[in-house]
Formats: sequence, C-alpha cells, structure tokens
Amino acid sequence: MFGEKDRELFERNYRTWIESVASSVAESMKHLERSEIEVILGRYKRYQSDPPSMYTAITGDIRAQIEEMVGRDRLQNILLLSMDAVSFTPSIFAQHPGVLDYAFAMNRRFFFKIYWFPIIAINRTYIERASEHELHFALEHELTQNKMYTEHIDTHGHKYLKVDEKRTISEQAIKPAIERSGITDEERAKEHGLMNEIVASSPLVPKTFAETSLFEYLEVHWDSIKDLGVKGETESEKEFEEMLSQEHGWIDFSHEIYGLYLSKLKQELDLTYREYGYV
Repeated sequence: MFGEKDRELFERNYRTWIESVASSVAESMKHLERSEIEVILGRYKRYQSDPPSMYTAITGDIRAQIEEMVGRDRLQNILLLSMDAVSFTPSIFAQHPGVLDYAFAMNRRFFFKIYWFPIIAINRTYIERASEHELHFALEHELTQNKMYTEHIDTHGHKYLKVDEKRTISEQAIKPAIERSGITDEERAKEHGLMNEIVASSPLVPKTFAETSLFEYLEVHWDSIKDLGVKGETESEKEFEEMLSQEHGWIDFSHEIYGLYLSKLKQELDLTYREYGYV
C-alpha cells in the first residue's frame, strides 16, 4: 500500500501523464470524419455517466462457441463479458513513457462484497471481426496468463507485480496459446492489423477506469452474477479481502482521472475541430 506522500506523488504524476495521453489520442483522431468523432465521444460520455454500460454479458450462441473453443470446464463459473472499448496502460514492453499497451481482453479476479469473481472481458468488435483461430488465441492467452498469475499469487501472495514480471508472464503465455489455438503466423499478422483498426475507431480508456467500470458492473448486476462468486481459499486471499474492504479511494481517483482525461480530450478536439463545437 502507498504511504500518504507516495500516493500524492503517484496521483500527481498520473494526472500529468493522463493529460499527455489525451492529447495524443485526440491527435490520432484527426483522420476520422466528424460523424465518427461524435459517435466515439458519445460513447466516452456514456461511460462517464454509466460506467457499467461499457460491458455486456456474453450469452447464447457466442458463449457456446467460445466454450467449444477452449473447453466448457475451463470457463465454468467465469463471468464472460464483451467490452465496448479498448483500455490502455503505460507499455510494459517499451521504455518510453509515451508508448501505450492496448488491451482487447481483460482477465480479472475481483473481490466484491463477500466473494471472488473470475472475469474475462473481450472487446466486442474483436469478437465480431476476428477469425475463429484469432479469437481462440486471444482466449487461450488470457486463460494461460490467468493460470500463471494464480501460481504467482500462490507462491508470493497478493503483492503488486513488477513490470518485468508482467512482461515475462505475457510473453511466456504466447507459445501455449499458439499451440492450443492453431493460429498461424499469417493469421497473427492479420490480427495485429485488426487490432490497429479497432484502436483507431474505438474509445480508448485508462485501464484504471476500465477496471472501476467492471467493478461497478458487479454492483449493478449483483443478483444475476452472485452465484458465480467463490469464497477465498488461501490466507493470502483472506488478507487481501480485509485490505480491500478498507480501501475504496482508488474508485474515486479512477473517476476523477477519467473526467480529467475526457475533458482534456474534448479540449484538444475543439482546438483541432473548432468548427464542430465540441466544447
């Protein structure tokens, strides 16, 4: 946990960083048509007023297709969602602070109220446009990383992973994901192209806010998802539960950061597209 001074420094640096990212995102939207920008901004604003709207439960034929790909038993008791955005973080693969990593899938295990909830969220457009091998690869990569994170927690407890540890887990999960999905080098190249297209036409949100929205999704849909929750099994999990029950400041900070990000984004777009009257 942060000390008070450490937290103040972190939050100050994060605010500076998020404004810089907003300027870069606005710059990347220059090639879009006015109507496209208005649609994306509308989605940004909807997330601000209704964060859980970023997610939709995956059910029916799509869920059945995914279960057939990876095995129904591996998705048992997992909340499977589609995500109507792309989240970003500072890159774990590049040293330059301006480089971002984009997440088209998120694999989380949240403690909420009295239970732990395993969750996989996949970008909606990616689900719609990816080939079967591409989608299978993405799912296998998330499931393999989840297994590796679980093993890490069993060994080291719920401590924050260092950047190099996250990078190692991500890289080591690629080979088994390729083998299990059967994806080819050509298909992986096409997948990268698809990801670039999605980034260029989707709302890009800070990972902190994407996680907050996911957390708030659990609150809104508690009655329909509570049966998926599981009790903590290890001492490490029980200690983490106690810590989380006492610390909710990160949710407020996440909302503040998203508001700052959206305000800066609209300001930059107004400078670029003043005739559109966004601000």
